[in-house]
Amino acid sequence: MLKLSTLHTYLNQVLDLPDLHTAILLTPTGQLISYASDPSRSKEDVQSVVGLSGDSFLEVEEQGFATFEIKGKPHLGSIYVQAVTEVQDENQDNWQPLMLLALNFANGYDQEVVRLKAKALATHLAKSLSKYRDYLIVSRPLPTSSNISSPTPVR
Repeated sequence: MLKLSTLHTYLNQVLDLPDLHTAILLTPTGQLISYASDPSRSKEDVQSVVGLSGDSFLEVEEQGFATFEIKGKPHLGSIYVQAVTEVQDENQDNWQPLMLLALNFANGYDQEVVRLKAKALATHLAKSLSKYRDYLIVSRPLPTSSNISSPTPVR
């Protein structure tokens, strides 16, 4: 069974205040599961990071991670999004991560440190979460005639 208090503790352990200030666990569809953050960060800031992290799903799906600087909100800095999955899972057809781990940090903070922390926590979480894979993965819809483009007949 997943315990949110335990997830929060793990997320809190990767923080390095004030520079690495927010750690978020979310579903690949962008739903917030748990987060830990510097108390000075607003819930709106956390929600912004959740939304932007969820939008990076395609890049995470292709590379296993995504990293980007937040434009227009310099106080938020940058985000590193890591797929939470076991290595053998990536070799399956229609692979998708169990969860996404997003770390929000100040611009200028060592991105290699962020990457290592994200990888370590994602690997640890994947061990527990992988037994729930069948319940966590969202099935992909099969193409139907209504969502396949076809040329419109000329009149």
